Amino acid sequence: MDPATRDLQARTAPPLRANGERRLAHNIFMQVTWGLLAVAALGQLFLLIWLDVMS
Repeated sequence: MDPATRDLQARTAPPLRANGERRLAHNIFMQVTWGLLAVAALGQLFLLIWLDVMS
């Protein structure tokens, strides 16, 4: 890896907690976003199965 790439990665590294965990993981916005994504995926799965059964 060249020095420019290493420098870029060092400058843009995500903020970490003391235990090495990313701070973004505890952000309420990110938790809501992942929750909505899970609900949408389950909804799509339900609709797919429902349409398959009804046809």
